[in-house]
Amino acid sequence: MTGATTDWTYADSGVAIDPAFGDVHGDAWRRLGECGTWWTGAERVAILAEARAAAGCELCREQKAAVSPNAVRGDHSRSPEGSVLSNDAVEAAHRISSDPGRLARGWVGSMCEALGEEPYVELAAIVATRYAIDGFALALGTALRPLPAAGHGEPSRVRPDDVGDVGAFVSQSLDKTLANVSRAASLVPDTADIWRGVVKQQYSRGPEFAQLVWDRPLQRPQVELIAATVSKMNECFY
Repeated sequence: MTGATTDWTYADSGVAIDPAFGDVHGDAWRRLGECGTWWTGAERVAILAEARAAAGCELCREQKAAVSPNAVRGDHSRSPEGSVLSNDAVEAAHRISSDPGRLARGWVGSMCEALGEEPYVELAAIVATRYAIDGFALALGTALRPLPAAGHGEPSRVRPDDVGDVGAFVSQSLDKTLANVSRAASLVPDTADIWRGVVKQQYSRGPEFAQLVWDRPLQRPQVELIAATVSKMNECFY
């Protein structure tokens, strides 16, 4: 279902949480539906829908269970919104969602060749942000947000000047003062900004990250323990 999300809240969960989470997630969700740098609004909404569809996709399930995902061939189960996407875009959205721990340089290279490097990175950033927002709702036991309304306009398709080969799977910012994880989606600054906003709310809080003592319900060591555990479970590259 696609539509406005301004009236959606976490209130139905029955869990007392900081209202800022709902505000930040709501703003990010709305922006994910807007026209991006390389994908239209309708295409970005379709990417979100396909990322969700991966959870019930039989091909994704079989590939996840296989010794190598490449040993299982077939077609992904598409969402209705996914009809506007190419097979390669659907493949990228499903694989990043269902089996991210086994994404290899060769596979990423094939996706960049098929979609373009910049569109692939924007797609990956959309899927990653969706994962954090939907995961938060699932953890609270509440319903997922309706898909955002698709924004209008045409992508600018402008590649940043200050990016290049830094040894990663894709081009990233050449600014070495940035943490590697902060450079991951720097090829698409506007979409990366949405992702960073969610990260700041759920974890780093921007400049506060440099402080060893945090004034939060959870102490800094507790936060880092949770972060390390989740990273290990998700087979995080970093």
